[in-house]
Amino acid sequence: MTQEAAGPGSIGVVAYEMEGAPTGVGRYLEELLTALRATPRARDWRLRLFFKGDPFEHPLWTGGGAGGCTCEALFDRRADAHPILWEQVRLPRILRRRPVDLLFSPGYSLPGGGSRPSLVTIHDVSFEVLPRDFSFRERWRRRFLARRAARSATRVLTDTGRTAAELQRRYGLPEERIAVAPLGVAARFGQARRSESRGDAGRSERLSGLGVRRPYLLVPGSILARRRLDLVLAGLTRLLVEAPQAGAVTAAGDLRVEELQLVIAGSNQLPRPADLDHLIRSSGCADRVIRIGYVDDRDLPELYAGAVGTIYVSEYEGYGLPPLESLAAGVPVLVSDAPGLLELWPGYPLRCDRLDVDGVTDGLRRLLFDGEARESAAAVGSSRVRSLTWARAAERFATELETAWRTGRGQGS
Repeated sequence: MTQEAAGPGSIGVVAYEMEGAPTGVGRYLEELLTALRATPRARDWRLRLFFKGDPFEHPLWTGGGAGGCTCEALFDRRADAHPILWEQVRLPRILRRRPVDLLFSPGYSLPGGGSRPSLVTIHDVSFEVLPRDFSFRERWRRRFLARRAARSATRVLTDTGRTAAELQRRYGLPEERIAVAPLGVAARFGQARRSESRGDAGRSERLSGLGVRRPYLLVPGSILARRRLDLVLAGLTRLLVEAPQAGAVTAAGDLRVEELQLVIAGSNQLPRPADLDHLIRSSGCADRVIRIGYVDDRDLPELYAGAVGTIYVSEYEGYGLPPLESLAAGVPVLVSDAPGLLELWPGYPLRCDRLDVDGVTDGLRRLLFDGEARESAAAVGSSRVRSLTWARAAERFATELETAWRTGRGQGS
């Protein structure tokens, strides 16, 4: 890399979360930048995406422009480097050689050094609220980096008002430095819904390729202790005991509960990964569980659309995108009353009253058997999802980026 002065409008992006098999932060960044490229107000922006690993192709920098910004991918070819060490030690050196006017990080931390304006997204503070979900080392690493980024960034983005209030209370951030910018739901999830309604003959084949057969309930997202899979398994076990006695047929067509599978789709991120195997084996319904691990983003819409229902019961969420994606695909979802989920859709009908075995079991009964609640959930969810687009999220992001730029250059907001 050679010494180069950045021209006006050059924006650095910490992009390594898009490498490999991207999950939450990586998916967020990819969707945001894709929408930003189609945003006319960003037409003259030049984005430099900094990756730690080896080159790979992506439409963001290999496809044609769409009237918005241009993207340049810079690969450091250090695929084996630890992500945080690379970000905190290596990336500042790269930025001295390839300077930018503003730096954006999509996930909780910023590299040290430099006096440029900066923007960071802090999606939640789960490591503060539920420290048991993280190993001691991981918990303190996240706390240190998030606090430092929140206090040093010119502006802080977050997904909900609840998390914004937590950042003010825990980190002492002034309200005027924080902006709430809701995420979007990609159009492909709605397209999967329309494909399902047409009876797409290829769906069964695609699901079979994932090791899934219908009918099934779906548990999406990374496996974390706060996303109470233990309660889901216990609730399903109860229903399986009840079903033969009741001859229970679901409200989602002529499907009996005893025919259902439970598909768990997400990477295992428990502090002790072996706990997941033990949890399933001891659940009483292990023979109904299908674990498919990480699912490529291209397969997610079909996976949602093929489900009888989706389950997303959690003690804490900063936002909760999977439930919205499920509803966009036309599939009702059982959620908990975690604050982030409450803020997104107050009054949603398929919600656990209590986060315990009885509460989750009752929620599963309503998800499966209460046709009126399923229809109401679809209506409420459809209305909410329509207002959440990545185009709108990109517009809000562009506004906050411009504000950070002006503020960082001493021009006020």
